[in-house]
Amino acid sequence: MFNHAAAIGADIGRNSLKIAVVKIGGEIIALNAYPLIQDQSREYLLAKLFEAIRDIRQKVTTEGINPICIGIAAKGFIDHKAGIVIGPDQGIKNWTNVSLAKIINQESGLPVYVGNDANMMTIAEHRFGAARGFNNIIFVALRTGIGGGIIINGKLYRGVNNAGGEIGQMIINYNNEPSDKGIRGSYEHLASASAIVRRYYEETGESDNKKRKTLSCREIFEMSYSQSPVAVRVVEENAELVGVGLANLITIFAPEIIVLGGGMSEARDSYLSMIRKSAFQNSLENCRVEVKIERGLLGSAGSLLGSAYWGMTRLAGKSI
Repeated sequence: MFNHAAAIGADIGRNSLKIAVVKIGGEIIALNAYPLIQDQSREYLLAKLFEAIRDIRQKVTTEGINPICIGIAAKGFIDHKAGIVIGPDQGIKNWTNVSLAKIINQESGLPVYVGNDANMMTIAEHRFGAARGFNNIIFVALRTGIGGGIIINGKLYRGVNNAGGEIGQMIINYNNEPSDKGIRGSYEHLASASAIVRRYYEETGESDNKKRKTLSCREIFEMSYSQSPVAVRVVEENAELVGVGLANLITIFAPEIIVLGGGMSEARDSYLSMIRKSAFQNSLENCRVEVKIERGLLGSAGSLLGSAYWGMTRLAGKSI
């Protein structure tokens, strides 16, 4: 492939747009970030993308670098072959069935490739991070929601209609209430960062108190480190549930490694130890005998690295 090439990688997040120029070997040589307003529209987001791409190209052109393509990590279901964001709209007005690759290509003149953000993070950890050298991996993004990606025999598993790998929608307690997606007792609903915050308020009896202090998942973790009884109980419960979800994945796929990403994966080692204990206790021995459960190494840069590398791979006529 292009031994000295560089590509643009972009990550469309909920609150920010990040963009980078990445060399084929995984070196980020330029990086910009743009805050996004909460009440977004298709027109607003496209204008931000145009601006970000222009800025980063100007930044690296002065250094004699000309990116050969653009890779974009977006949330939701993506037709990666056509470069279309199918949906759901992620709270962005008119953000369904958007021919994003075509629109950005017309503006930039560069080949454009669009993929699901969790899949892009999976590719990055496989190529540059914690899963490098492994052929059968599962990436789990523990954040406001739960996403993920699956690589089998070195290839990203996409399923029918590119809809495979929706790890967060796995059911881990059918007797629980439906999530906002209508799925009863889903992994995402019960084990995500949002779930930690919800459970904390349930345990303190403040669920219906509209004047309560607004806490983040990170703050609840910090409180658990200070031995706040409720926070400790909620974090321990969460680790057990995260582990149960991983146990299901271990028993179904028997992967070599599960890589945990997202903000929750940055918690202390004690949290990771509890997750491992739950996962191993609740999975079949023959399936778990060789699996490793590790933190990702790339953090928030994963989607940028993955989208840029994937773009260059697609441009070279190869697939992942």
